[in-house]
Amino acid sequence: MVKALLRKDFATFTKYMHPKVIEMAGGREKLLKRMDTANTMVTEFGAKITRVVIGNPGSIVKFKNELQTTLPETTDMQTPLGNVTIETTLIAISTDAGKTWYFIDTSVYNINQIKKTLPDLSPELVIPPQKEPKFSTAN
Repeated sequence: MVKALLRKDFATFTKYMHPKVIEMAGGREKLLKRMDTANTMVTEFGAKITRVVIGNPGSIVKFKNELQTTLPETTDMQTPLGNVTIETTLIAISTDAGKTWYFIDTSVYNINQIKKTLPDLSPELVIPPQKEPKFSTAN
């Protein structure tokens, strides 16, 4: 998933997104167009993602025939104004006993949207509040 994001291969990247989140975004084709538009804007601004680090997962919870957990994610971006580090949490869900995992970025979709779209989300999942991005000036 991260490799696809760094390559800007959004077709592959969306394969890791939860189907209900894709549906919430208006379908795969609409989502791909939005991602391409956002990428064009970011590129024109002179920004680029330089690194994405996925941390260790939290406890895996079995809830309503799904495996669910959270993963910390740190994204570093380089911009003309400086560098930005964004720390967020991914929700990971498997509906096939861990063979396939889908991910939801809690910085893109707020937790209330996620809970409405995914009513089978376990109340045991610990989703930390979103942190403010960290900025540093360009060297």
